Amino acid sequence: MDYHENHDILYWHQPSTVPECMLLSLQTLNLSAYRGTPEERDLAVYFLKNAVHLKTTTIKSCVFDDERFDMLKELALSSRASTTCQLVFD
Repeated sequence: MDYHENHDILYWHQPSTVPECMLLSLQTLNLSAYRGTPEERDLAVYFLKNAVHLKTTTIKSCVFDDERFDMLKELALSSRASTTCQLVFD
């Protein structure tokens, strides 16, 4: 993952294998300053689809109103490896 100087993700490439720590132990995920760019969305969806033991995903957004609702809806509808994961959008 590469960042721009203002902390934007320039691009992210999905790993060929899921890291063992994500499969076996990741329970909490916090994403802050989330704007819903395609790269950020891909990264968030990757975690949701692969973190089997994920209990809570908190996404702190820096956008408002309609855009924020659309981002929440898109992530809420994405498939999750953990059936008990709660998605919190702050």
